[in-house]
Amino acid sequence: MDIEVFRPKQFQDMARDYKLFADGKQVAVIKRGKTQTVSLPANTQVIQAKIDWCSSAEVKVSELSGTKITVKNPFANNIIEAMFFAWYYISFGKNKYLTIESSN
Repeated sequence: MDIEVFRPKQFQDMARDYKLFADGKQVAVIKRGKTQTVSLPANTQVIQAKIDWCSSAEVKVSELSGTKITVKNPFANNIIEAMFFAWYYISFGKNKYLTIESSN
C-alpha cells in the first residue's frame, strides 16, 4: 500500500527529521515542509511517527480514512502551549508529541 505523507513547516522541530514506522520497522524519514510517497509493506497493521524518544500514538492502517496522512507536532502553532507544556510533551506525554492525521 502506498500512502502520501505530508509534514508541514512548523517552527518546533525544524532542524530534526521525523521517522515513520510500520509495525515497528522504519520505512521513511519525513523532512520538514515535504510531501512524499511511502510504500508500506504488505499486511502492515499499524504506523507510528517518531522523533528522538517522543512519538505519536500507533494508528491502525485499517482506520485511515484515505491514503494521505499529515504528521505534525500538535502544539507547535500555539506558542503558549509550546512554552508551558513542552516539558509535559517530552516526559509524561512523550507518546502524544506527534500526531498522524488522515485525509482522502
